[in-house]
Amino acid sequence: MTTSTPNKEQVLEEAAYWFACLQSEDVSAQEKQAWQTWHNQSSLHQEVWQQVERVDRQYQNLPKQHSYHVLHQTGRSRRQFLLGMMGLAVAAPIVWQQRQDIQATWLSGETETTQVGEVRQISLKDGTQLWLNTDSLVTIDQQVHLQQFHLLRGELFVESASGAIPLQLATGFGQVSAIGANFSVRLNEDHTYLAVHQGSVTVTADSGSHTKVQAKQSVLFNRTNLSPLQGLSANDEAWRRGYLVADNMRLDEFIELLNRYHPNGWLKCSANASHYRLVGHYSLADTEKVLDAIAFSLPVNVRKITPWFTILEDNKNISHS
Repeated sequence: MTTSTPNKEQVLEEAAYWFACLQSEDVSAQEKQAWQTWHNQSSLHQEVWQQVERVDRQYQNLPKQHSYHVLHQTGRSRRQFLLGMMGLAVAAPIVWQQRQDIQATWLSGETETTQVGEVRQISLKDGTQLWLNTDSLVTIDQQVHLQQFHLLRGELFVESASGAIPLQLATGFGQVSAIGANFSVRLNEDHTYLAVHQGSVTVTADSGSHTKVQAKQSVLFNRTNLSPLQGLSANDEAWRRGYLVADNMRLDEFIELLNRYHPNGWLKCSANASHYRLVGHYSLADTEKVLDAIAFSLPVNVRKITPWFTILEDNKNISHS
């Protein structure tokens, strides 16, 4: 039997789990022993754990109100949490969001934002409707003959009015141009995702590469490349109606998606439960109720290790009648 060598990101994820576990008031002796076993398995485990302890010491030295904000914000993305665990900056999420907020002040137009879990609908001057998804930031410059958007964080959906004026939307990777189209744009860490629901949209990467995306098509693009995809996902639009769709979706994929809307820290699906499948529509009004529904329909246990860290684990001993 052969085992693969874990990469540092995987070990960081494991360390994050053990750190949260050991902070729990009801941590058991067996869990402490399991952590010690993990810690002693390799020098990489020990190196990463030292980084975790260093970050924790930095966190303990923060003023109370700042430390709470760090914990809240580290729940916003797995990458940001791991950055903190690597010791790059305990306040990396705060610094990153502050940078985006500062960028918004440099741009013309009005700034619109949403909090984690919030979805907002905005009416523009020409009648076009704009929805901002959870944890999003966009600037909107409504000129007489052109609407200019700059998406700095998150996701939006545009439903153009009849006779709408041209629209240009910039992200960190390129520009989207449309007239009278309905489309959604999501800004990720290393690319932008565009889904066209009606009409057509032109995408131009920073490199100058461009393509026209027709209705019912989608594309990923970064600064240099454009990658067409097959069709659309139901969740490209469902969020603006207040729910997520799971169509035989793996549990780990669904939890990763739900985590974006969860205001109470970080959600994680353990590897031993990731293979379970979900079907249904799940309201975004209360993510805790979604977790309860999952625990009722699947043999999983929703375990809140700390107020800001919840993990879903396989629990085949649960009986569902």
